[in-house]
Amino acid sequence: MRDKADKEFVVRLATMDDAEAFTALVVDANGTLERHPESVDASRATIAVTRRSLAGEATDAERSYLLLLEEVASGEVVGCIALTCNIGLDQPFYDYRLGKMVHSSRRLKSYRCLDVLYLCNDLTGCSEIHSLYVRRDARRMGAAAQLVRAAQLFVASRPAEFAPRIIGELRGVQDGQGTSPFWQAVGRHFFKVDQRGAERLVAKGHKAFIAELMPKYPVYLSLLPEAAQCVVGGVHESGHALAALLENDGFHFENHVDIFDAGRVMEAHTTKLNGVANSLRLTAAEASLGSGAGQWWIAAGEGADFRATLASGMREAHRLLLPAGILQRVRAAGGTVLRALCAG
Repeated sequence: MRDKADKEFVVRLATMDDAEAFTALVVDANGTLERHPESVDASRATIAVTRRSLAGEATDAERSYLLLLEEVASGEVVGCIALTCNIGLDQPFYDYRLGKMVHSSRRLKSYRCLDVLYLCNDLTGCSEIHSLYVRRDARRMGAAAQLVRAAQLFVASRPAEFAPRIIGELRGVQDGQGTSPFWQAVGRHFFKVDQRGAERLVAKGHKAFIAELMPKYPVYLSLLPEAAQCVVGGVHESGHALAALLENDGFHFENHVDIFDAGRVMEAHTTKLNGVANSLRLTAAEASLGSGAGQWWIAAGEGADFRATLASGMREAHRLLLPAGILQRVRAAGGTVLRALCAG
């Protein structure tokens, strides 16, 4: 029997045949994939956008791609990640910007510089990497890293479709009961639904209520309970590894946080992402590898045929020597031009 640690994966674009498998992921995520309703029809609609985007039929406002992680041996879909080319072009994209406000009086010899949150649309037009999820039995095997690197290689293959800046929202801190201290201090006072309910409304496209119900004036952090203040810009314990991964690949925190749980929004210059700036165009060559082989993230195809995986390979000038099985996995052959990123 194959050991879990021996599992190998390939990342590919979703097809309409994946609707039920993707829905199963959404259900298994239990709220982590909050942008995606738990229904096969909703999954079909999401995948339809990917197919229209590949065909060049999607508008700038809707262009997005759903990538799936497939376990090679079983063919099972065990993870996903999504890329949106331009956020906020059809409906506003809201977040909080962490800033400063000074209250000063010379007469009273008083000076206070206070942290405040501004409801804003500063990230309108950016690209976004989101909806990362890996099924529990596939975690701790580099699956999340493979999805993130594959997404970057996909961006590198279609650079004209993505904005100069790209963001990634990280899940915010929760307490022992699974509740967000920030939501308890801010959001719950303005909505008749709980946090999960608000996130589900956003998933269904009902975003106008955010502007209608959220406070219009700056939120002074000093007026919030200490528990809420401490989590602004924080990351859920399950997301620490992802945060480190994104930072290593060129993302950084620029004082924007999620409006519901104040989770950190990471930002990067798209052209400076590791998988964009440092990936190479190399010609594949079939070979048996000896000592000296290294680990490479490789991708073949630039459209519906895009497939990416982690593999052992050896570079020789403008060629990348790879085993026959790896070439078959990404449906390439000797002479195929690959996009490759050194993993070690």
